[in-house]
Amino acid sequence: MLKAKYLVSILLFITLSAGLYSLSLAQSSSNEDLEKAPDFEVTTLEGNSVSLEKSVEENKPMVVYFTASWCPTCAKNWPVFSELYPEYRDDLNFISISIDPTDTKEVISNLVEEEDITYPSTWGHPNIMVDFGVQAQATTVGINRDGYIEFVKSNTALSKEEYQALFDQLVSAS
Repeated sequence: MLKAKYLVSILLFITLSAGLYSLSLAQSSSNEDLEKAPDFEVTTLEGNSVSLEKSVEENKPMVVYFTASWCPTCAKNWPVFSELYPEYRDDLNFISISIDPTDTKEVISNLVEEEDITYPSTWGHPNIMVDFGVQAQATTVGINRDGYIEFVKSNTALSKEEYQALFDQLVSAS
């Protein structure tokens, strides 16, 4: 009887240990199939520094939106992002980066004012677009808390509900 209890205890310990080990492997390998996002740092129109490194340090996912002042598809996304940004500002970092080097600080400042854009924005940085491998404006990149790219929506305008689903996915991922 004592031998049976001892065997059950050992089997229980082995089972629990294997389960915990499997769980830790699953958590550590969750980024294996994802591409690491390139680090970048920009200054917003308000003078704040935004970087992927800082977002990872804060343990917050990030959304990077590549835009251009002349882009009609981008213009469809601006009001959607402006509507959603207040809802997500505490849960994820957001930056809109112009890909056009002629989008100067003044051009983007005027655009933000004219279009009533509420989220952090910066002027022409085509080099960041190249670093990300992005090939078109109106591209949204979702980056998880560990700095890995979870999704890329290229050259498209999405609905509020579609962006909410993507943002919720980023925020709820551990």
